[in-house]
Amino acid sequence: MKHFSLLLAFNIIISSIYSIISGFSKFSFLNCAFIIGMIYFLFGTMCFMWEKGFFNITLYAFNKLSQETQKKNRILCNDTDVTVEDYINKKNSFFLTSNLLICGFFISVICIGISFVAIS
Repeated sequence: MKHFSLLLAFNIIISSIYSIISGFSKFSFLNCAFIIGMIYFLFGTMCFMWEKGFFNITLYAFNKLSQETQKKNRILCNDTDVTVEDYINKKNSFFLTSNLLICGFFISVICIGISFVAIS
């Protein structure tokens, strides 16, 4: 909850500063808040995908290709092979993933709702 509040406060502060700089033009606060919310949501989604192992096979393929290239050029001295199990079972965790997802989604939905109410 602490990180959620900090992300929300950061969004409000940046959006307010942008709104003041742009001369309080119509919807400037909402536009800026929505963009920052979508950035939160994008980074949260990327962290979630990384945690769940979406890129593990890609990393394995690049590492395997690198090893083969090094063996071909006789740069690699040891014969340690990379196994798929090392990459499939690899777990990553980021402490802000859920906060970024929830805060980004919350801010974006609120901004969309306010913009529809303000238009009509």
